[in-house]
Amino acid sequence: MWAAASGASFYSVKAVTDQASTVTCNTTDTSCLLNGLRCSQIYNVTVTAHNLACDSLTSATHPLTTEPCPPSNVQANITCGQLTATVSWERSDLAVGYVAYFDDQNGSYTSCGATHTHCHVSGLTCGTGYNVWVMALGQQHNSSASTVVSATSGPCQPSSIEAIMDCGAHSATVSWQPSVGAVSYVAELTAASGHITSCTTNHTNCQLSPLQCGEEYIVTVKALGETCNSTAQMAGHLTTEPCVTTNLSVHYNVSTAKVMWAAASGASFYSVKAVIDQGLTVTCNTTSTSCFLNGLQCSQIYNVTVATQNLACNKTMTSEPHCLMTEPCPPGNVQANMECEQLTSTVSWEQSDLAVGYVAYFDNHDGHSTYCVATHTHCNVSGLTCGTVYDVWAMALGQKYNSSDSTAVSLTSAPCLPPDVEVEVNCNSDGAAVVTWNTTGTANFSLTAIVSGSLQTLCTSRHNRCNVTNLACGETYNLSLTAINDQCSLTTLMPANLTTRPCPPQRVGVNLQCGSSTAVLSWEEDSDVELYTAAAIGASGGEVKRCNSTGSTCHFSSLVCGETYNFTVEAHSQGCSSQASSTVSIQTEPCQPANVSAWALCQSEDVQISWHHASGVMNYLVTATGSLGYVENFNTTQTRLSATLPCGQEYNATVRGQGSKCDSIPSGPAFFKTPPCIPRDVTTYVQCESNVGSVSWAPSDGAETYVVVATGTDGHDHPCVTNTTSCTWDDLHCGEDYTVVVTAKNDNCTSPPSNSSVIHMYPCVPRNLVASADCNAKVVSLSWDASNGTKFYLVSAEAENQTAGLTTNVTMAHFSNFTCGQNYSLTVTPHSHRCPGGSSAPASIQTWPCPPSGISTMQDCLSGNVMVTWQASDGSDYYTVTMQTDSGISGISMSDSNQLSVQSLTCGHNFSVSVTASNQQCNTTSSETTSLQSVPCVPTNVSVVMHCANNTALVSWSASRGAVQYSVTARSSHSNTSCQTSDLSCRLKNLTCGSSYTVQVAAMDDNCSSIPSQVVAFNSGPCPPQNVSAQFNCSSNDMTISWDAIREADHFLVSVVGGGVSESCNTTSTACSLSNVTCGKTLNVHVTSVRGDCRSRHSQSHSILSAPCQPQGIRGNLDCVTNSAWISWDAALGTDSFTVSATGGEDHTANCTTSSNTTCEVEDLACGVLYNFSVTAKNSQCESQPSATIDLETAPCSLSGITAIPQCHNSSILVVWELMEGSAGNTVYTATAEASDHTYLSCNNTGTSCFLHGAQCDLYYTIIVAASSDQCSSMRSPPYRISMEPCPPRNVMVNTSCGDHSALVSWTPSPVAETYNVVALGVDGHVHTCNTTSSNCSVSGLHCDQQYTVLVAASHENCSSKASQNATLHTGPCQPGGVSVILNCKNQSASLSWTPRENAADYYGCAQSGDGDMLYCYSTNHTCTIEGLDCGTVYNFSVQASDGTCNSSFSDPVQSGAAPCPPDTVEVQLLPMQAEVQVMRFSWTLVSCSDTEYMLTLTGNLLGDNQAQFMLGSYWTNSTYFEMPLPCSSSYHATVQSRNSAGASNASEALSGTTAPCPPSGVVYSGNSSFAAVSWNASVFATAYTVYDNSVTPKAQLCKVAGLSCNFSNLTSSNVVITGSNAAGESEAQNVTNVVLHARRRRDLPEMQNGDLPAPVLDVTQATSAFIFVQWTQVEAASHYSLVIRKQDTSSTSEEFTVYGEATILTDLSPSSTYCFTVSASNSATSGPESEPVCVQTGLGLSQ
Repeated sequence: MWAAASGASFYSVKAVTDQASTVTCNTTDTSCLLNGLRCSQIYNVTVTAHNLACDSLTSATHPLTTEPCPPSNVQANITCGQLTATVSWERSDLAVGYVAYFDDQNGSYTSCGATHTHCHVSGLTCGTGYNVWVMALGQQHNSSASTVVSATSGPCQPSSIEAIMDCGAHSATVSWQPSVGAVSYVAELTAASGHITSCTTNHTNCQLSPLQCGEEYIVTVKALGETCNSTAQMAGHLTTEPCVTTNLSVHYNVSTAKVMWAAASGASFYSVKAVIDQGLTVTCNTTSTSCFLNGLQCSQIYNVTVATQNLACNKTMTSEPHCLMTEPCPPGNVQANMECEQLTSTVSWEQSDLAVGYVAYFDNHDGHSTYCVATHTHCNVSGLTCGTVYDVWAMALGQKYNSSDSTAVSLTSAPCLPPDVEVEVNCNSDGAAVVTWNTTGTANFSLTAIVSGSLQTLCTSRHNRCNVTNLACGETYNLSLTAINDQCSLTTLMPANLTTRPCPPQRVGVNLQCGSSTAVLSWEEDSDVELYTAAAIGASGGEVKRCNSTGSTCHFSSLVCGETYNFTVEAHSQGCSSQASSTVSIQTEPCQPANVSAWALCQSEDVQISWHHASGVMNYLVTATGSLGYVENFNTTQTRLSATLPCGQEYNATVRGQGSKCDSIPSGPAFFKTPPCIPRDVTTYVQCESNVGSVSWAPSDGAETYVVVATGTDGHDHPCVTNTTSCTWDDLHCGEDYTVVVTAKNDNCTSPPSNSSVIHMYPCVPRNLVASADCNAKVVSLSWDASNGTKFYLVSAEAENQTAGLTTNVTMAHFSNFTCGQNYSLTVTPHSHRCPGGSSAPASIQTWPCPPSGISTMQDCLSGNVMVTWQASDGSDYYTVTMQTDSGISGISMSDSNQLSVQSLTCGHNFSVSVTASNQQCNTTSSETTSLQSVPCVPTNVSVVMHCANNTALVSWSASRGAVQYSVTARSSHSNTSCQTSDLSCRLKNLTCGSSYTVQVAAMDDNCSSIPSQVVAFNSGPCPPQNVSAQFNCSSNDMTISWDAIREADHFLVSVVGGGVSESCNTTSTACSLSNVTCGKTLNVHVTSVRGDCRSRHSQSHSILSAPCQPQGIRGNLDCVTNSAWISWDAALGTDSFTVSATGGEDHTANCTTSSNTTCEVEDLACGVLYNFSVTAKNSQCESQPSATIDLETAPCSLSGITAIPQCHNSSILVVWELMEGSAGNTVYTATAEASDHTYLSCNNTGTSCFLHGAQCDLYYTIIVAASSDQCSSMRSPPYRISMEPCPPRNVMVNTSCGDHSALVSWTPSPVAETYNVVALGVDGHVHTCNTTSSNCSVSGLHCDQQYTVLVAASHENCSSKASQNATLHTGPCQPGGVSVILNCKNQSASLSWTPRENAADYYGCAQSGDGDMLYCYSTNHTCTIEGLDCGTVYNFSVQASDGTCNSSFSDPVQSGAAPCPPDTVEVQLLPMQAEVQVMRFSWTLVSCSDTEYMLTLTGNLLGDNQAQFMLGSYWTNSTYFEMPLPCSSSYHATVQSRNSAGASNASEALSGTTAPCPPSGVVYSGNSSFAAVSWNASVFATAYTVYDNSVTPKAQLCKVAGLSCNFSNLTSSNVVITGSNAAGESEAQNVTNVVLHARRRRDLPEMQNGDLPAPVLDVTQATSAFIFVQWTQVEAASHYSLVIRKQDTSSTSEEFTVYGEATILTDLSPSSTYCFTVSASNSATSGPESEPVCVQTGLGLSQ
């Protein structure tokens, strides 16, 4: 409302809150209603007047406070025990107080007031529902009522409680009157033993089960309301039926069992019954706690029970059955079978029920007994004694008891076999023998053998001998003996054989050995024969020749020639002889002819030869052998022969007689000589000289002297007489041509003249040579005087190593291709058409200087000085150096040497450098120039810009002339860095953080670098801090961060973030502190260094936890059975674990800790104590402040202590207590047990005990006894804690340890077990046990390759669990035996083998070296190969077997070394023979193995004689060669062994060979002056023989043959030697004595027959580097010649020229090349052979 404003037409009212919430209204009155105002708000109200013209100013503000809002989130909690309630709500803005109202909806209500957000009321009625609401009071106005909530007080206590027992159902029915306010009920029975059972219902009765026997239960009923409960207890107790007996045990001894048990509560008497599944029953009755069961049967499983009864209920209570397993019955139907070959037996029997194994026994009553064990119905024994009778019986093994012995049966073993037999053969018969043997026992024997491929019985006997007949001669019988008895028939192959006497030899033959008077008798050899004896008888009588042999031949020597012999042979073996063989015959060779004579006349070519008759000859062979190698044979039946033979030879004639099969040896020789022959092949070999000429010819057979005449063109003669084959004249005239002929003479006659030869003389020497040079034209000229008779001139020029030449037919020559700077020597040589003349005296000339070359420059980059060098120029006196740039800068300098230093060149320019050579005649400028780049200029304007992000610096500068690229270098005290670039800037990377740098720039071209620029300084970016750490102060919530600074930084920035927290600080020190850090956060700490404008990277992140937050929302409730408190709270951030602490009066404390949830049980609280509970949070850093406390008071315990006894294996607990003082006799006591899994048991009784039934193994129980149905009342006992017996262990697992035959048995641990017992029962009867307190146990000493059954039982105090389920254990296989190793050095591997093991599937071989390195191989059979051995290492080899699951232990190690291989290759280098000893250098390949030594071994014989053997060895050496001397003609086998610390190798593959032969012996020279022959004896191992002329060096070879003689002519020296040779070398020389000298003969006689042309003798003269003068001897009857030129390289072909005449000049030949020339003579009819080739090398060409 407001006062009216003048002129106002209407008003607008506005109410606005501070939050801008607005409410308005418009009116024409002076009041207005504002609708929609909000509660708990302060509005500012203004009024504005309006008319059609304007609005007035707004009025002054008037505050308006609205009523508080109704309280929200109203909650009412009723305290159950006190009938009080607490109501709470959320705060209402602008409220100054609150009133809470409780309405019971029956007209009554109560209230409470408060100025805060909760209040309390008391005096509520039980079982009543209340409506609760709250009103907020404002300063002016009150709020409306809040939302109504409901609250219900606890129900009233039940009344009229009754309990009725049902013994048959082990249950009781409890009833009561309804309780006001109860929603449902819980009836609970608590026994004195602590057993508790309960039921829940919404009716007024319920049935509780199961109840425990012999108990008195207290009955309580709890009324459950919506929020609270109330409890009432029945007067008196509920009594149950008697208990079942416990601790039942049975002790058995062969059909009788003693049964014992613990006394059962309330039992009057006991009845014991043992029943099998088939119904058979054995019983006994007693009033004590044991009795005997008699008449129990074997192989049965009895269930033994004990029944009890008392007066409480008319019902018998039977115990849990106890299983009794009696011993197995003895095995039946025992049978034994014999395995004859192995002396083993298999015994079998029928299965005996309940048997876990069997033992079979064998006894032969002679002291030998054995047994075998099995888990099935048969087993095997071995090692039985042969030929005896055994008693066999079996026994069954039970799990606890064994059976008696079975009925015994008899078993006869296999008969004994004799170890050997004796054989006696009858040598007088082909097929009779006696065989005897020794054996024990009785048996039938049969002797057999393989005859003609089938088994044949030779004899049978019951005794120890046998007569054998009708055998074949010469046969060996492999005997087998069979022994037979009732059980077995055994056959064995005897070690002795039966061999009959040998058969007569077959296929007898004889072979005559011609020339040796020897016959070889042969026959078919029998391998069983030891010796043959042969005989030969001549047809004309005489002594008998005999021969012995162990082979198939026999030699008869010294037989008479022309005689007939008869031969026989006998065989001998093992003391017996065969009959003689069939007879064979042969006639010997004819006898030698004698008295041979021969003669011939000088004037005739006929020869007469005669001899005496020789017996046995059918035909004569006459052989005439000439001294020149001519041989001719003649056949005749007479004793005289006429023949014609060639001239000029000395002959020997022999006669040989020829028979039907053989020829006689030759007769002694007869000697004669034929006339000499005409000389041949006259050849000029010295000509073209000034006054000397020579000719030679072929020797004339039979000639003693020669007459030679040379006739000139002017008719004058020059004679020569000689006994050689050449003549030389020294008085011939130059320019002449001489004709030469030769005749031969001896004592009787002179031969006709030979063919002619021509000697050409050379022209005269030119004179007066004059040389001149034209320097400009570079031409040299030469002139001389003419020489008469010259056809052309050859002009030669020489300068140092250069030559040049030309030909001309005038007396002037010009050279335009001379080399500069040279001093030439010029000569002129005249040539006729045949010969070159003598060279003139030389003339000298100097050429022009050469241009300089090889110009190079070398610049000193620091000083800029340049050194110019060049190669010295021939003919130069001084040099001029010119340097010029493109821009015109130039310089000229002079030097008298080949170098020049130039200084102070302008930087950054390119210079062209040239050199001019000068002398007094000319200047010559070099055709080549070289370039020079001067040093680049120094960079300027250097600047640096730092890039902080990547800690790099950008350096820039101005361009430098001549620079190709730039080098930037930055230096600091910590590191240097650099970069190169062709740009004008460069980025420096890899800068060391926190450093101060100086930078310089240098300009570079391809060769030089300028001096560095001026220094510029800069700083790199700061380094990130290191070793960041943070410490937290738990009491103050302060955090201190520290770090290490790296080098230089201005200040540091610290950042702490995480979980919504962000803190920072800025400091120049290396530490920073933060206060009041938020709790429960994981904080990440980063530190950054700052330097100038740069920041470093963050340090490595460091995480730290702040203190955990204080727990909130603490709440709890009591568990009156266990007297523990369950405390819970809200989760707190940053917490690893929580600890609940309970503190009560009189120093009562308790606590619990949890890390997984927000609830914890505080156990072992005292009775009747008020505890304060608080919760503390903890993490790895700190503990929080304790939470707010809550109070819980435990109920008092007025009952005295109780005792609880677990009933083992009976699922029950006996609870015993004392009656409460002053209680009525019908007071019902209820025992309640809470298990560790929070399940409950209960029982009640009016007495002092009751049984809690349904207890489970493996659980702890907490038990109380209460005299009230309210477990939390004061009429209760303190809690009593016990545990039940352990459950049978579960999850039994067996982990086999294969190496030591042990096993680790493990199982799930029982929470109540104290000890465990493990039993392992093997199939072989082996039992092993172990005891432990943990959940695993190691069973050791198990037998390998066995199956075990494993059981585990747990024990606690006086109770043990039942056995676990069976687990099966298979032990690993036994370790392999019989390990052997074979090493292979080639691939450094080892092959292992061993005896396989039964049940083993895999094998692993192992090689272990001394340093522990291991190598392995794998196999499924009994061999494997280990590769990769280290040569030279000793290994221990062993084998491990595996059955796929388990491995055996390794076998006993076998030690062997990886010895080196022998060398792969052995080679020999043979040195020359000296003193008939040859040193051989043997070498071999290096063996790749450490510390290897070698030894060389030689074995062989001397001179091929197997009786003269040798063996030589070197010492051990680490070299790969050794020298060993051996005599000549020795054969050898060389091997090399290797060794090192691992052992020695085998011998290498043998290198076989021989030494060079010894010198031939028996050397004989024969011949005359024209023909000679040398013969000798064979030298062992020689493959060739060589005859040398030893008068020259090196020796000249005369002939080389493989035979034992050599023919040759033309012998000019008496110093002749012969050697033998083979692939190993050449023997020392053996002198040939009595040598007759003769000139060398060039061609044999047959070569000149039938008009053949001889080969010319070629002579080649090299005139210049490109000109060759070739001439040869004239060949008579030749019309022209063919000259063949062959250039000696792979790409050239032969060239052939036809030449008319005997000389030619060759031009255009290549310099520095080798040419070979041959020439042959030709005419129209034929062509002759090529001459011997002559090769020359042309000289170097001249440079142009």
